Amino acid sequence: MVPFTDLPGVNQSKKAHPQEYLTRILAIIFTGIVCFLAFAILWPTLPSPLAIVIRLLGIALGGVWLYRLLTRHIRQRAIIRQTPFPGEWKRILEQKVPFYQALSAPDQGRFREEVHIFLREKRITGITTSVDDTIRVLVAASAIIPIFGFPGWEWEHIREILIYPTSFDEGYQMGSAQEHPISGMVGTGAMNRMMILSKQDLLQGFQQPSHGQNVGIHEFTHLLDKSDGTVDGVPEVALPGRALRPWLNLVQTEMDKIRRGHSDINPYGLTNEAEFFAVVSEYFFEKPVRMKQKHPELYSMLEQIFHQDPQSRITGALKAMLRPQKSSSNHHAPCPCGSGKPFEQCCLANEKESIFSK
Repeated sequence: MVPFTDLPGVNQSKKAHPQEYLTRILAIIFTGIVCFLAFAILWPTLPSPLAIVIRLLGIALGGVWLYRLLTRHIRQRAIIRQTPFPGEWKRILEQKVPFYQALSAPDQGRFREEVHIFLREKRITGITTSVDDTIRVLVAASAIIPIFGFPGWEWEHIREILIYPTSFDEGYQMGSAQEHPISGMVGTGAMNRMMILSKQDLLQGFQQPSHGQNVGIHEFTHLLDKSDGTVDGVPEVALPGRALRPWLNLVQTEMDKIRRGHSDINPYGLTNEAEFFAVVSEYFFEKPVRMKQKHPELYSMLEQIFHQDPQSRITGALKAMLRPQKSSSNHHAPCPCGSGKPFEQCCLANEKESIFSK
């Protein structure tokens, strides 16, 4: 008999989805314990071959049922992974998500897989507005970008994303940006496990990545922050304990620079530490090259938090596009730096010598 852990499917799951592999192992252990206890309790006082066979068969069937119940979520995800990724969704990622454009082919495959799972497991509901494939895919991309460095991440604190046509106020009333300035919110109280996003601002964030503001990334960063129980700008779930004090010190230093007008970080980050974390996370993912140049220490800390280095990823993508053997058609593709321009017009594309010298 082939050992369970040597089966091809299990080995693939172990490498690509370690948390799901661990869940399977725990399900096997728990099912084994339950079956052993059931066998001990139901063992007949005067055992006969027929009584033993009946009990063993019943316990085995019960064990199979329990294991399938415990791994139902994993099996549902396996079905999603085997379902072809819609071509229209892929086109949207290729045209509107610079983060995706800069990924290697294997990472693009994993990104599509995570988007597919998110859209199957979470509801996206339009409130007095329509929700098309573009909105759905951009919401999912916003969710995957901050946690792409954590394969198998579970968004347990969210079940539905509400899409408003415009920005809104604290009473959820919609209108002009001046009177209703909120473009996104992680729900609390009666709105717990929900998120609200302005459709207009969500689209603008992906259409103008060079502005460094993306409400989808902003709000899902808040949700990542909330994973330790509190939205306080200290993502303990992602940051090692020894790095908490340096992070807090760095936050205060950078906030002081904003107050004194010595920083290009969005002043909205001065609202509190939680908003600072979300604002600099937008900067980190939207304009990583600029951030690493202007805020190297902050960039390094965010690199530790998110387990990602988007600046190096973009540099690698640019090198690939600049290589002479590549087709000239690459120069008409969207630039992975997030400028929103074709590659041939991107400012970084003109820095060929400096890129290749790194």
